[in-house]
Amino acid sequence: MNLNSLIRFLITLSVLAVVLGYTAIANAEAKPTAKLTTQAKHILWTQLETNKVSNSRHNEVLCLAENIYFEARAESYSGKAAVANVTRNRVSDSRWPGTYCEVVQQGPKRESWKTKQHKDLADKDRVYYPRKHRCQFSWYCDGNKDVIWANYEKTGQTIKGNARAWRESVELAIMIAGDTKLTVSDNTEGAVYYYAHNLVYPSWAKTKSYIGVLGNHTFMK
Repeated sequence: MNLNSLIRFLITLSVLAVVLGYTAIANAEAKPTAKLTTQAKHILWTQLETNKVSNSRHNEVLCLAENIYFEARAESYSGKAAVANVTRNRVSDSRWPGTYCEVVQQGPKRESWKTKQHKDLADKDRVYYPRKHRCQFSWYCDGNKDVIWANYEKTGQTIKGNARAWRESVELAIMIAGDTKLTVSDNTEGAVYYYAHNLVYPSWAKTKSYIGVLGNHTFMK
């Protein structure tokens, strides 16, 4: 092996080591509910590293970022912040669970038939899925495959609107759930409910106190 070949080989090994290490860290620290394209992963991990978010908070940030993205992807920054604030208000309210992941994923679940048939299987090894259309946030249990398309995987071309929406979602999630010095004020006046008024008028709305409208959502408490 000549010198040039050796150098190329060592560079390849170095790049591979970085990629494998990065993947291992990502898998160990945060478990996305949705599938993230390559650029979506890059946006997530760059923001987490830049803002020095502790490993123990990665899952909470990711759960909140996914909720912001899927609930308010087409909204303005203020609209996204409003969804994030409602999620935060629920975490702070004793009527809901005390973590972002639990709040976002709240709802009845069913066990996978693959694990249900094994009676002696430990609970930590069992797999559960949300019951369709019965969770708190519709995107989480609508039966559709959730993908954050920041880029086309075949060509690598950026999907600008999606990439921007995902970056904003991660930024907001870090400021709200990431234990950083940055903060986001509550622009919902304490709302713990909202609905997309262009699509539905839920039956529960008439029992709640109206706060106001921001973007495509009506906020209540």
